[in-house]
Amino acid sequence: NSLAAVYGWAEMLVRRKDPATVPRAAFEVLDSAEQAISLINDLLDLSRLDEDRLKPVIRDVECGSVVRQAMSRVTPAADGKSVRLMADLPTEVPICRTDPHRVEQILVNLLGNAIRHTPAGSSVQVDLSEEGRSVVFRIRDEGPGVPPEDLERVFDVYQTKAGEEGKGSGLGLPLSRRLARLLGGELSAVSHNGGGGCFVLQLPVSSK
Repeated sequence: NSLAAVYGWAEMLVRRKDPATVPRAAFEVLDSAEQAISLINDLLDLSRLDEDRLKPVIRDVECGSVVRQAMSRVTPAADGKSVRLMADLPTEVPICRTDPHRVEQILVNLLGNAIRHTPAGSSVQVDLSEEGRSVVFRIRDEGPGVPPEDLERVFDVYQTKAGEEGKGSGLGLPLSRRLARLLGGELSAVSHNGGGGCFVLQLPVSSK
């Protein structure tokens, strides 16, 4: 797991003292520590949701700025895998009535998931639109996709795809769905026959 990786690479830095391993070990320690911190934060948020202690701070939010901020946070991961991040934002960006911190948290989870599952050299795209009384975010990747019968299972805690045990915490997607519902919205997964995955986040549009 992430903490074991931090310990292992840190021990290598201290005990072997091989200058050639320092750059790789430093990167692995940082990457594993970030994963461990993310897992701990996800666990804390799930606990707060279970105890009804997580309260959103609702206000009018310009959705494009939240998309750009989330993309900025995952850019290092995308660059490390040579994945292109793209966004299709409308000229008149819709306004959400929501908690921008939690929306960004959801989008970072979805983008991080897309980056992990899309092949190196391909792309991940965020589309934003206003549909009826909802603002809709679509996060598309060029990965293998999920069989239709397994779409709902990706939102189960600790669920991983066959052959991917140990990749990710298994908490990002279920937490994101619960946060979306806390904000009065919904998060769903869509299957594409030609491959690739798509998550659809719907949030209430502002009444203004």
